[in-house]
Amino acid sequence: MSEPSRIRPATRGDGPEIVDLLNACDVAEIGEPDTTLEDLENDWTMEGFDLSRDAWVAESPGGTIVGYAYAGDQLHTGELEADLWTHPEHHERELGGRLLGLAERRAARLAVERAYADPTMDVFCATTNRAKRDLLRRHGFTLKRTVLRMTIDLANGVRALPVPRGLAIRTFRPETEARVVYETMNEAFRDHFRQSEEPFAAWRARLLGHADFRPDLWWLAWDGERAAGALIAYDHGDLGWVKSLGVRPPWRRRGLGGALLTHAFTEFARRGQMRVDLGVDVEGETAPLRVYERAGMQEDSAHELYARRLAG
Repeated sequence: MSEPSRIRPATRGDGPEIVDLLNACDVAEIGEPDTTLEDLENDWTMEGFDLSRDAWVAESPGGTIVGYAYAGDQLHTGELEADLWTHPEHHERELGGRLLGLAERRAARLAVERAYADPTMDVFCATTNRAKRDLLRRHGFTLKRTVLRMTIDLANGVRALPVPRGLAIRTFRPETEARVVYETMNEAFRDHFRQSEEPFAAWRARLLGHADFRPDLWWLAWDGERAAGALIAYDHGDLGWVKSLGVRPPWRRRGLGGALLTHAFTEFARRGQMRVDLGVDVEGETAPLRVYERAGMQEDSAHELYARRLAG
């Protein structure tokens, strides 16, 4: 029997090797690399995240990083999040379970520290990753939701959808409108299954402090002096990403979501970014999937969200 991997807390110096690991997992799951060092470091700078306690790497006997896991509390609702990765070419039967156990124990401790009454832990799993799905099910996780990744090739043109009568879409002004976007998104996603109670300061630091933040890729839709909806997007160089698209309830079912989305597509195309992706909750109550399909997007891949209650 080969010697098991050594698991230790992650350090910032591990970043490049962790990214290589995550990209190897991306290729195995969706056919292409999808992680950058900036993505990883942005995760590590979330409010309250302590790299020395909240993330781990697994090293093979030869010193290569073959596993990574983390636990966190971004949502501040008692619904904690975690994830784990093992290199697709490293076959060590118990490694996934060891990493999952560390993440679960850390999430349980965070839940106790923050006095959550009925805490749970969420883990996403690509639908193509059967080994991870089986691991989660063996550890008592149950399927909660399915999230699709949608994509569009703007080289084929933008199917512009009209702005509803009486509304106007304007570029975000970070000096004066950050709280407006924050409140708009909170109201738009009030009934969403993972609605966050993230404090404004933490939200601002996470999104406006992202390495790829550009104010001309954020928009607000206005009805006079009232904000009706908003869209947050980033250009990651090889990929445009719509982080969030929300419409407040009084302005729904009028085509505003599609207008915001195709407005963003037009700007991405102007910048020369031809691929744009986003994630969508299949069971979303506002039926966003139809909006994205009308805008010309297609399904690229799918992930399942698994959850289980945490022990006290």
